[in-house]
Amino acid sequence: MGSDWKQVTGILPLKKREETQNRWLFHRLNTLLPSLMKKHDVDMWVVSSREYNEDPILKTLFPTTIDSSGRLTILVFYLDENQQMKRWVLHPNPGFEPFYERIWSPEEYDQWECLKRLVESHDPDSIALNYSSTFAACDGISHSLFEHISMLLDEYSHKFVSAQQIIVDWLSVRTPKELTAYPSIAELARSIAGEALSQGVIHPGITTTEDVVDWIRQRVLGLGLETSFYPTVDLQRKGADMDRLEGEIIRCGDIVHMDFGIRYLGLATDTQQLAYVRYPGEEEAPEGLQSALQTALRFEDIIFEEMKVGRTGNEVFHRSMKKARDEGIEAMLYSHPIGNHCHETGALIGLYDQQRDIPIRGDLPITCNTCYAMEFNIRQYVPEWNQSVPIYLEEPVAFIKERLEFMAKRQVSFYLI
Repeated sequence: MGSDWKQVTGILPLKKREETQNRWLFHRLNTLLPSLMKKHDVDMWVVSSREYNEDPILKTLFPTTIDSSGRLTILVFYLDENQQMKRWVLHPNPGFEPFYERIWSPEEYDQWECLKRLVESHDPDSIALNYSSTFAACDGISHSLFEHISMLLDEYSHKFVSAQQIIVDWLSVRTPKELTAYPSIAELARSIAGEALSQGVIHPGITTTEDVVDWIRQRVLGLGLETSFYPTVDLQRKGADMDRLEGEIIRCGDIVHMDFGIRYLGLATDTQQLAYVRYPGEEEAPEGLQSALQTALRFEDIIFEEMKVGRTGNEVFHRSMKKARDEGIEAMLYSHPIGNHCHETGALIGLYDQQRDIPIRGDLPITCNTCYAMEFNIRQYVPEWNQSVPIYLEEPVAFIKERLEFMAKRQVSFYLI
């Protein structure tokens, strides 16, 4: 079944994956990055990192043949007076070409001297470095490297600026090539989730939630992929005094809730799916649970309607929550961007433990060609259970230009086991 599954899903062999990712990187460097530096009025961006203490942004800037900084790597991006981008690497590895021009001659001087000469010869008005108190992915320069660059370029230190704005856009904005492929990655994750939430994996009275987690992890590994985070599987159960039961044997009458994602071709997914375990002779989930799921889908529609390019994450949060309250829906909203990372940089729409304005991160506007995990829950009284039941859902969506679309088939009913 494993080999057949690979054929069905069209998972690429390693060499084809690398070729695809390298094409995407070359296109992003040639088209997206110059526009971002121009947008944020940055003349020069310097990224420096050492082996085993890698700046998190480097993985998105390296071609696939480069897996580490190898002692020390310095990348320099420069937007000249004609708005033409220069990309230099201060490292001897030929694998950086043709993505970057190797300009360091080790026999003449060290990498730091090469950087100093570059800066002096081009005299930029601003030099962006990777430091940020807001986004971890934008804070990759180490303390010692920052100190060294500050001493090396002492006469230019007043021109240092945070590269945060460039990095936020670089990580969150997808090119048309990536947006064409991303839905198939989301569908691949959905297919694996559907297989996990089936009677082929779950045997009521025998299988535990941990067994399902183990199956997912092994399945993803067997497909030559990786999970974007450690999956979780929990239960909503009639009479339980907790919303989410973990480490339990799955029984008839349970809701099985899965939170799961994969990373493939450098892009991450994040989704939550629900299954209902039927009693013998039972055809569907109880009407009360189905009604609760429909309420969740209504709130999902509200979020979908309110997520618009140009609105801040906080605006989307408050507008969505107000509509929910007006319709009598008890809801929580905590959506986030996805991209190279499962929790990508960009505009946040609430947080699970902070159902209010999110400073700075929530104040960012939603931009074109970005992707989101639309994550939320609702709570509704279920007569058959005589209790209030939470319904957790999460769907990957993408702004294709200014139009929001689901990236995978939307869950509209319970998987039935």
